[in-house]
Amino acid sequence: MDHGVEVPGCASVASDVAETSTPEFIQFLPKIDELESLLEVYFVQIDGTLNKLSTLREYVDDTEDYINIMLDDKQNQLLQMGVVLSTVTLLVTSAVVVTAIFGTNIHITLYRITDLNVFWEAVGGTLAGVATLFLGAMLYYWKNGILR
Repeated sequence: MDHGVEVPGCASVASDVAETSTPEFIQFLPKIDELESLLEVYFVQIDGTLNKLSTLREYVDDTEDYINIMLDDKQNQLLQMGVVLSTVTLLVTSAVVVTAIFGTNIHITLYRITDLNVFWEAVGGTLAGVATLFLGAMLYYWKNGILR
């Protein structure tokens, strides 16, 4: 008894269903085991590629961290140089103040002395004072960890 719908030029639906249960149709079924094997191989390849990409990303992150550490070190060196230069500038400016005081037109007893040794003693004392203050500042910076 055929309950299929008749369409001109096409076989009935019931006859199609009947054909699907024949052994000939079973031969055309896809081989699930082979497909699963192919999918497993592709999954292993994708997993390997993902692992390589993850390793590469970690390498890039490590390289970026290393570069940032190097940049921080250079920045610290520049800041230390800035501290040293600022200290030198302050001390040289103090020596300039001493010479500016001697260059003013004020009357002090030092100007009445005609011996040149007094001048060289003043210059030497100023330079020795600046050098002593510089060494003291550098020692202070070194002990407190400002300079290494």
